[in-house]
Amino acid sequence: MNSRLTLAGVAVVAALLATAGVGAAFAAGGSPVEAQQSAQADASDTITVGASGQVQAEADRAVVRVGVVATGDDIETVRSHLSENASSMRSALEEMGIESGQIRTAYYDISTNRRYGGGQSEEPAYRAIHTFAITTDDPDSVGQVVDTAVTNGADEVDGIEFTLSADKREELRQEALTEAMNTARGEAGTIAAAEDLSVTGVDRVSTTEYSARPYAVETAALSAGGDAGTSIDSGPVSVSASVTVVYETDG
Repeated sequence: MNSRLTLAGVAVVAALLATAGVGAAFAAGGSPVEAQQSAQADASDTITVGASGQVQAEADRAVVRVGVVATGDDIETVRSHLSENASSMRSALEEMGIESGQIRTAYYDISTNRRYGGGQSEEPAYRAIHTFAITTDDPDSVGQVVDTAVTNGADEVDGIEFTLSADKREELRQEALTEAMNTARGEAGTIAAAEDLSVTGVDRVSTTEYSARPYAVETAALSAGGDAGTSIDSGPVSVSASVTVVYETDG
């Protein structure tokens, strides 16, 4: 009952406001029909356009994902082996200029291969893995990072992402937004011209989407270069942004 009364009250207020608006227009010398048409025209003198922009740039940051693996029949021995190899890899990377904060644990697990029920298996009883994400702000050094990690304890290279630093990402985002706005302005002009209207200004703007797409290198793409060094070529990183713009028009 309360909700019905509330809705009825809203309807009465809306009707009074509408009547007041029409009455004011009528008092000013116009008819109720003319007042209604004028209100509709004021509400429809806009064009809404959605547009997107995309820019590309060379990466200024890379993330290398590697894993240290250990297996055995004694869990303490496996854990110790894993820890030693991980420490050796970290030390070697720090010696080549990768700071400790740039070497982050991504995953850690020790699992058993023993079967329930006492079944025999030829596999080692335990398998442990410790994976790392290694970040470098020198994409050209990625091959050296891979070689250093692999020769000092890492057993797996899970992939590489060439990406952007926060400052570079924001710079490209601004460029993508500018491109999106230019596209929106052109589309609004085309639509207005088709209807014999003129774009007079911007009523409001909202950003509807933003994304940065890194360039990923899978392990299969890694290749050995001269002197047994790993050679890795980066690709461009794409940044895109979308906007919705409401333009004011007259005609």
